[in-house]
This record gives sequence, C-alpha cells and structure tokens, in this order.
Amino acid sequence: MKLLATAATAVLMASQAFAGSYETRCETQMVPYQETVKGGSPEKVIGGAIVGGVIGKVVTDKNAGAAVGAIVGGAIANETSKNTVTRYREVETCTNVFIPDRITDDAQLQKVLLDLNDGKPVSKEMTMDAQYTIGVAYDGKWGPKSQLAAEKYLANLAPDAPLYSLVVNDVVIVSSADINAIDEIRAALLEAGVASQIFTDLK
Repeated sequence: MKLLATAATAVLMASQAFAGSYETRCETQMVPYQETVKGGSPEKVIGGAIVGGVIGKVVTDKNAGAAVGAIVGGAIANETSKNTVTRYREVETCTNVFIPDRITDDAQLQKVLLDLNDGKPVSKEMTMDAQYTIGVAYDGKWGPKSQLAAEKYLANLAPDAPLYSLVVNDVVIVSSADINAIDEIRAALLEAGVASQIFTDLK
C-alpha cells in the first residue's frame, strides 16, 4: 500500500506543469592541485657536485676526474631530489538551474497555494513558481514566510498589509485583514468561556 501511495505521489508531481524552465549555467574556476617535480634546491645540487668532485679526484687523482665527478654528483643530486609544488588549472562546472516564472492562471495559482498551505505534495519547480509569483524568496521550501504571503495573496491583500489571526490553544481559528471582525469573534468566544488571542502576521 505504501509503495502504491508513493507511486501515486510521483505521478502527481510529474504531471504538474510548471511555468519556469531549466537553463544550463557554467562557470570556470582556478582549482589548486599538488604536483611532485624532480630537481632539488640549488644547495642540494651544489652539495652533490662537491661530493662528486671529491670522489672523482680521489678515484682518478686528476683535476679532470674531479670535474667529471662534480658533474655526475650534481646530476644525481638533481635527479633524486623531489619537491611538491602547488599548481592551478581551469575547471569548468556546469549545472542545470531552474529559473522560475509567474503562474498566470489565477485558478491554478490559487489551487497550488492552497495545496502548499495544506501540506499536500507539490513539485519543487511548481513551488518555486508560486513563490516567485507571490513575491517571496524562491527556494522550493514552503516555510512560514511563504505560508503568510500565500494567505495574504488569497485574501487579496498587499504583501505589506497586516493579516490578523485568532488563536485558541495554539490553533489558528480564523485569519482576516478585518481586525474588527476578528475582535467580534474573540469577544463571542470569551462570552462562551473560551480564551483566545489575536496575532498580527503570524508566522
């Protein structure tokens, strides 16, 4: 049963037509990497040459032998010495980025907003389109700010207009832009012995 429910949800989300589109965006960055190179410091090469020169002179007892020994010694020191250096290379990274767009169908937008506020499954792309349309940050996550903006939009309120909510035992009973109507309901509940509170732009 759980598998069937998951499959049904997947089909529902796949069938949702969103207004935005995907774009491929690439950026190039210089990425450091380590490389081991042959060839030591001048001190090592000179040291190898001196040792090679001494050995060459001892073996041949001639200055020519010393010169050959110095060359060989320096070459060996240079060959056996290794050093790690940091180099940089260009790396291009491309990703598919979703660019949201406005939902122009009012009926579709209202349904999406109601579904989102009710916790029903809505695709990330459609969620971002809805967020973009009602003027909140479009990250595909339907949080308190998105819920509040949706409530104001559905109530035909401006984004900066206050929305009053009547709360009883941490449960929102009703929300409205009309503070007088909310206060009348609060007074009626109080007469019935039910305490309530009024909050503005409850998140």
